[in-house]
Amino acid sequence: MENIATALKALGHPERLRILVLLSRGDLTVSELTQILSLSQPRVTQYIKTLETAGIIERLKEGSWVFSRLRRGNEAITALVATTLSALPADDKDIASDARRLNDVRNARAQAAQDFFARVANDHDRPQAEYLPRGDIETEMRALAGPGPFDYMVDLGTGTGRILEIFADRTARGSGIDSNPEMLRVARHNLAGERLRHLTVRQGDLHATPLDAGIADFVTVHQVLHYLDRPGDAILEAARLLTPGGQLMIVDFDSHDREEFREKYAHRRLGFTDGEIAGWMQDVGLTLNETRTATNAQAGPTVKLWLGKFSDRKRNIS
Repeated sequence: MENIATALKALGHPERLRILVLLSRGDLTVSELTQILSLSQPRVTQYIKTLETAGIIERLKEGSWVFSRLRRGNEAITALVATTLSALPADDKDIASDARRLNDVRNARAQAAQDFFARVANDHDRPQAEYLPRGDIETEMRALAGPGPFDYMVDLGTGTGRILEIFADRTARGSGIDSNPEMLRVARHNLAGERLRHLTVRQGDLHATPLDAGIADFVTVHQVLHYLDRPGDAILEAARLLTPGGQLMIVDFDSHDREEFREKYAHRRLGFTDGEIAGWMQDVGLTLNETRTATNAQAGPTVKLWLGKFSDRKRNIS
């Protein structure tokens, strides 16, 4: 009972409640919270410490950045937080103002990523070699996925369409989703031709694709999550697309400390741990079945592959 009392006390403050609302919409750093809330950094830091002590949030250090996020694992505290959030008035002026400033912060980050993707799209020979470690990642992906055949494959954040292409012989139909028009132009060029006519790409938001639920038996998310504010939401959307028995493959960097990747390549996150990926999968009803590490022949972040699956039982993702 003491932990509930501590949590209730921590929640009994308007500015801590504003932080709670913001973190319910995604992980944020103290500097971002300071910017959004228009409060001093020491003040925000103290609020964060109080919420962390109460078991409501947790902090995750990545390089020189520290993210705050809602904490998982304690069902009673999670239920209390959910009840508190649902009770807050939707028309509260401070919450509405915070939401607008949060969107401004996200839009600025999204623009930086879009600018990077535009540069990549116009340099066809260099981008993959520039910021990915060498190694036969594609061979590892094909081995981990199994022989198929797959009826319908979806590649979220398809970029140049390369991942669709490497699975072209194992899928009857394939769709790639990407938000960047310049990357999609490159993808359409790369996927032109008779051999790849069953593969298409279209523009869309990775968090809410224009595809129907339960249509894909294979979904890939290749080197995408580290750009996103809300990686878990992209995994939720992938799960929505999957059929019963379908599988999700995530390929991304293992957790690393290459701070320059934030500025040079517009990365939001410095890779992911197995625990983070497993947790997000578990949240949407998937089980992390297998993890592999790709061969890395140069100094640089390690690339990992994670394969999650629905059981053959009925899905519960709407």
